[in-house]
Amino acid sequence: MAESSWHRWQLTAPLAALSRPIRTSARPVPAGISTQAGPAAAAGVAGGARTAPGPSAADGGAAGGPLGTARPGVQHTDGLPVVLGGARARQVSGTTCGSAVLVMLAATGDPALASWLETGSLPAGQRPPEVPAEPVDGGAAERFAAAQRTVHAATSRRALGPLPWPRSLGTPPWTAAREARFPGVRYRVRPFDDASAQAPALLGLVEAANRRGQPVPLYVGGDLRRGAAHALPRHVVLAVPPPPGAGLPGTLQIYEPAAGSVFSVRTADLLGRTSAHPALGGWTHIMGILLPVPRR
Repeated sequence: MAESSWHRWQLTAPLAALSRPIRTSARPVPAGISTQAGPAAAAGVAGGARTAPGPSAADGGAAGGPLGTARPGVQHTDGLPVVLGGARARQVSGTTCGSAVLVMLAATGDPALASWLETGSLPAGQRPPEVPAEPVDGGAAERFAAAQRTVHAATSRRALGPLPWPRSLGTPPWTAAREARFPGVRYRVRPFDDASAQAPALLGLVEAANRRGQPVPLYVGGDLRRGAAHALPRHVVLAVPPPPGAGLPGTLQIYEPAAGSVFSVRTADLLGRTSAHPALGGWTHIMGILLPVPRR
């Protein structure tokens, strides 16, 4: 067994057993979201830099908890900033990385949600589930924050049978799969070991989904070298579709919500990792993938 695999506790059985994907609502696929509307449009381009810790690192998040935080104190560099209506698209707190990812995933496939995030306007008679029922004061940053809180509440409900999930522990993958919303697909949790023989093929499925226009959430974390608290899924990022004709084979565009940036990453660099990566929020390994499958 490879050393990196031996040192990692991936919770493979719970991830697989507790995955409960459901059908998503079918909505028209937009022609594309503008550069200011979401990570999908920014994918495929790398540039700029961010040298300050993102919201998760600043807030501290759920210290010691399994989900929801970028690694504290990590600098985020070499990413393309993602902007919504003039505001950087960052997670609103240390436990809403999964919520930010789910909002951006839905906005990639729902022009009404993308329009509301950018401008505050909704088409008559439409209110996507990520949009809170009450009016939101402020601008794009406040709307993105409100959408994250709405999604966080939804993913916390009925997470352990009828019981809620503690919000301080972020977003569990099985309710993220349940609430993920993109036209024509539902999402299923697949455990991932970057040292396994199956890892290249699974990343190939992520890349193929992106080329079909489908975003893919990735749960990331550390390993036992830094203690048991690091060896759990601790953060969520989003592999986003590249612009048509712009994606390079063997490359993923990853939206990292703590930095509010998209990073261009070779899939080969996500295999057998032993060090942190800025596209993973300063964590080392992908530990779980929410793969889209056709909605039946």
